[in-house]
Amino acid sequence: MSATASPFHVVPMKVIEFSSAELTLNLGKSRSGTPQPQLDIFLPSGATHRQMSALLHTFAASLELNTPASERWIVQSERLSEPNRGRIYLELAEGDHAEAMRGMMLLNTLLG
Repeated sequence: MSATASPFHVVPMKVIEFSSAELTLNLGKSRSGTPQPQLDIFLPSGATHRQMSALLHTFAASLELNTPASERWIVQSERLSEPNRGRIYLELAEGDHAEAMRGMMLLNTLLG
């Protein structure tokens, strides 16, 4: 099997300004009681579910690409039941305080 690049096709892309999103970083708890770094996201009223979905995918991709190879956590995202609200969180592999702090530092990179 060879590793050749697929042809690149330019397609129109819609660009959305997310500077009005409110981001809140916190260290929550998973269902099993282990630390869970998370970033809560609130979009202004009038934002669509597709805009929230796009933002969650964008943030998750950025976190995946910036996670060190030595880390084994899983980047997760979810749209919450409240309109214009979602979150990104890390399912930690070890669940200890040191791993949680490394995860918080990674999530903090999304805050600017």
